[in-house]
Parts: sequence; C-alpha cells; structure tokens
Amino acid sequence: MIESDLLEDLQSRIAFLEKHVTEQDAEMYQLSKRIDGLVKAAKEQKAQLAAVAELNSQSAGDMPADEKPPHY
Repeated sequence: MIESDLLEDLQSRIAFLEKHVTEQDAEMYQLSKRIDGLVKAAKEQKAQLAAVAELNSQSAGDMPADEKPPHY
C-alpha cells in the first residue's frame, strides 16, 4: 500500500508540473508577442523622431542646433 500511495503522489506531482510547464509556455509566448509589439512601436517612434529631426534641421537653415538664437 505504501508503494501505491507513493506512486499516486508522484503521478500527482508530475501532473501538476506538466500543467505548470504548459501554463508557463503560454505565458512566455504571450510575453514574446508583447515584446515584439513593443519593439515594433519603438522602431516606429524612432523613425518618427528622425523625421521630425530632419524637418527641424531643414527649417532651421544654417543655424547649428547648439547656437543661441539672435534674441539672446
């Protein structure tokens, strides 16, 4: 009887661990998708900032970014 109880306990633990691994895999997949989305958003924002910086440099003319405007 002790062996059957031990076997049942081990089977229960294995079932718990299999469920835990399955849940962990699902969570890791969701986190991976979320990270991919954040990386994509960061790249889009970087491109937008580059476009804004390009527009600002074109509109600023020949004045360097660190030069003070004439009214100072």
